[in-house]
Amino acid sequence: MSHEHHYLISFIVDNQPQCRSLIHDGDTLEPGLAETLLKTAFPELKDVSLSDVQVQKRTRHDEGHNTPGHYQQP
Repeated sequence: MSHEHHYLISFIVDNQPQCRSLIHDGDTLEPGLAETLLKTAFPELKDVSLSDVQVQKRTRHDEGHNTPGHYQQP
């Protein structure tokens, strides 16, 4: 039985941090696969170069779509 999992992916495009959320049926999501899925799901990312792809799995319903990694202050 497969369950869908919610992932929040952050990345850099043209020196600008961005993030998108994805639903994936795997228990884990590697950054390389996340990049491929992003480029498939979001046409505006199809022909751009993504760097520093980071994946966060959302395990609780109340976590929402908080912005990860690139936007946090040190």
